[in-house]
Amino acid sequence: MAMSHFRRLGELWLGSDPAQRLRLRQNLLAVALMGISVAMLHYAVHIDGRPAGPWLWPWTVMSLGGLALVYAAIRSGWSLRFADPSLTREQIAFAIAAAALAYAQAGALRGACFPALMLTLMFGMFQLRTRNAHAMGVYALLVFGLVMGVMAWVDPMHYPPAVELGHFMMLACVLPAGAVLTTRLGHIRRRLSDQRKELERTLAQLQAIATRDELTGLPNRRQMQALMDQELLRSLRHHHDFCIAIVDLDHFKRVNDEHGHAAGDTVLRAFAQGGQTALRGTDVLARWGGEEFLVLLPETAMPPAVAGMERLRQQTAALRIAIDGGTQVAITVSIGLTGHRRGDTLAQTLERADQLLYKAKAEGRNRTCID
Repeated sequence: MAMSHFRRLGELWLGSDPAQRLRLRQNLLAVALMGISVAMLHYAVHIDGRPAGPWLWPWTVMSLGGLALVYAAIRSGWSLRFADPSLTREQIAFAIAAAALAYAQAGALRGACFPALMLTLMFGMFQLRTRNAHAMGVYALLVFGLVMGVMAWVDPMHYPPAVELGHFMMLACVLPAGAVLTTRLGHIRRRLSDQRKELERTLAQLQAIATRDELTGLPNRRQMQALMDQELLRSLRHHHDFCIAIVDLDHFKRVNDEHGHAAGDTVLRAFAQGGQTALRGTDVLARWGGEEFLVLLPETAMPPAVAGMERLRQQTAALRIAIDGGTQVAITVSIGLTGHRRGDTLAQTLERADQLLYKAKAEGRNRTCID
């Protein structure tokens, strides 16, 4: 019960979309870090011994409220209209400005703003492209330099110009070093991304090799067996019919003998392409072996299945396939069609379809036999 309650609470705050949840987690981390920074600034002002300036509480509301608005923009989906729905660059720029304003109020403990600045920039190293991360570094140097100069001018007692110059020089050395690290991380990230994409392409090719017939591009025997197993389970669960047909190209050996195996390959490819257009979108045509093909007709009873196989047979008979030398080859098919019977195994259904195919061959070919 407690786990279910926490899960619902998590979905309320983060939603259910994985990408959005990741963006919102990053934002909430930024909010938490900003909350720590706010507490640190209030502590710094407290121990500095000076009265709190008029900007302390407005800065507090602005800092936490700004990131809360970013959370609302992401959670509502409004940020999806942008190239970066996480609004990473905007969050970092806002956090840098907030840190610079905190520096202007922190007094003796203003050096504590530098770790917060570096943490913000490190966050950008892992989220931004190299060019954008460099731009954030330059932006941080300019904003802090401006704040240091102004505070040295208006309050030299608490912000001595020599100290502020030292702080600026320190940032001017540290930030370029961070830029070098960002560049290195960017190269590593791009290399890992390229390797991941190459691995995905390789896996896709292996998947295609494992499930597709190389010559015709149709599902191969292994894939069709898996599809029939799935259809059998669906049939048992939902009590619907399905049919299986075995299709054989008539006199295919003659095509190979008279025109060569290259012509035979052309005929097989042409039949596969034409057969797919003759069938419904839900039907599956697969190469079963040699010149033999198998058709799975999901959620289909016998009368509609017969109509589909007749359409396939007639369209195949109308094909005129051009082979080398300008010769055209006409082909026909014989089909054995059966419906799966409850209680039978797939092997029994396939055996019936195979026997019906032999019957169609024996009766003169170019026909569909059913039981």
